[in-house]
Amino acid sequence: MKVKYWMTKDPVTVSPNDTLPTASRLMKEKKIGRLPVVEGGRLVGLVTYRILQEARPSTASTLSVHEALYLISQLKVRDVMRKNPVTVGPEDDVLAALVAGQEKGIGSYPVVDQGRLVGIITAADLFNLVAGLLGARDRHDYVFLMENSARLQDPAYLPGLMAALNREGIALVSFFSIPWRDSAETSVVLVKVAPGPGHQPKAVEVLASAGFKIMD
Repeated sequence: MKVKYWMTKDPVTVSPNDTLPTASRLMKEKKIGRLPVVEGGRLVGLVTYRILQEARPSTASTLSVHEALYLISQLKVRDVMRKNPVTVGPEDDVLAALVAGQEKGIGSYPVVDQGRLVGIITAADLFNLVAGLLGARDRHDYVFLMENSARLQDPAYLPGLMAALNREGIALVSFFSIPWRDSAETSVVLVKVAPGPGHQPKAVEVLASAGFKIMD
């Protein structure tokens, strides 16, 4: 799956010459936590809510409220922005971006095509992707199995699972597995069955009777 199918197109941006109050106001109005910084159509940085908060004078400062507000109003986005942020392209693999973000602690990627900003993909977008893959929105149609990873390599595994369901008139919609976090030898198998009255509990019963290990 490519980034272009999941990114937010034409994201809200700021200029390096915008003030910090302007950037803060935009974030509040648009309910977003980050803004790509664009100059001449090209990405030059990224400013986040956290960066703006860190730029505020400390509560331990001897500055008066008016002095602090004046100081903040004089700061420009270019003074605090993260320069050269990590980016992805619209044709890049979104799952690779997800893995890299997890490993490197990256919460968002500006999406750049031939030097120009075309979108942004955030941790929220990637979370929605994972939630969709895991069936979080239609979880009542899923059966979760715990299997030995080696057993999944058996060519007879999937046909056997389908046959068990078909005998009860339950159609298999999708099937995929993910490694169990505590052991590479174990996998969690997600079996999605066609929605219907009593289909999911019946599928649990049928698969358990056929020797498949149901996961709580």
